[in-house]
Amino acid sequence: MMKPSFDGRKLTAGARAALEADDTARLRQIRRKPFILHATAATIHTLCDEALEDYPTEGDTHLLVVGDSGMGKSKILKRFAAIHGCPEDGKLTAANVPVLYISCSITASAKGFLGRIFERTNAPYSASASAEVLYPLALRLLRRIGVKLLIVDEVHHVLAGPKDRQLEMLSVLKLLGNDLGITIVASGIDTALRAVQLDPQMARRFDPIALNHWQFADATAGFLNSIEATLPLQHASDLSEEPLMRWILAESEGLTGDIVRIARRAAVTAIKTKEERITLKTLKSLGWIRPSRRLAESQAALKAGRQVLG
Repeated sequence: MMKPSFDGRKLTAGARAALEADDTARLRQIRRKPFILHATAATIHTLCDEALEDYPTEGDTHLLVVGDSGMGKSKILKRFAAIHGCPEDGKLTAANVPVLYISCSITASAKGFLGRIFERTNAPYSASASAEVLYPLALRLLRRIGVKLLIVDEVHHVLAGPKDRQLEMLSVLKLLGNDLGITIVASGIDTALRAVQLDPQMARRFDPIALNHWQFADATAGFLNSIEATLPLQHASDLSEEPLMRWILAESEGLTGDIVRIARRAAVTAIKTKEERITLKTLKSLGWIRPSRRLAESQAALKAGRQVLG
């Protein structure tokens, strides 16, 4: 095997260890998909840490993380929850869970949301019970396990239901914040803003933080360097150099998920071709389809399918 050349690179511990292994181990390391912290993600984690330190609160200071699908909102928040004892696999076993992550169902309702709290914490409950019955039970449960910060992902789903159900769901969130003295960290696409604004009191309580698309800037260069640090390639690729960076940004359309997947797929190709670095040629060989085109093709396929079924 070719002797590793670190080229002055700063690799993660996992990437550096894998670099000494065979190709199979290196490919396995890439597919492990380690979490990559960037500046905005770090800011969100810092704000969440501060919220934990501020506990108990008056229930009037919450966060709303907003960004397009593919910007990594859920990964950032799941990572924070996992650090504080709420594992991503959903198997809560700890008696004390200061951070609880809940994802709203597609048709978010107060009853459904409360039910998900019981399911997430492996606590028994009656699925036929009303929201009025479930709320005090959920309150008692959250107090018992020591929740200080509640993450509510996909909060834009609140808008899927009728107006009275939307307001009931927001009322439950408001009451949980008030009754428990906790911070709620909500997350969703741009319509999440509209969801919390249905209740003027809730709108005033949420401070928004945006996950914007990546652009040609120093922050993006830093993010690409962080990604490259996780890739056990024999030689530096310099993903943050202008030609590679511009290509990646164009083909990913600035979406975090696509940027990471492009880099990882290119790294796999670089290992399999024995090139051991990602070049512009490597990137162009991927046959990458831009997110907007994927969406358009999916919509066209769905439309064609409906026409056939019709």
